[in-house]
Amino acid sequence: MTQQEIESLWIQNALSVAFRFSDTVRINSGEDFGKTGRIVALFRLDPYPTYVIELMDGSSAVAIEPDLESVEA
Repeated sequence: MTQQEIESLWIQNALSVAFRFSDTVRINSGEDFGKTGRIVALFRLDPYPTYVIELMDGSSAVAIEPDLESVEA
């Protein structure tokens, strides 16, 4: 599946993933541990859904679904 196909299906809510565009999340692992931001892209599906997160400071991070938790905006 291409990146474009993944993004299209994700926007249509046709994929079984935990997070959607603009969901606010906290990163619970790695160098960005504890940082929060909003989901801006679904990067890949395997071996785990992998998201691009726009952090509150304007930078971005990439994290897998098991390393994220939802935060109320």
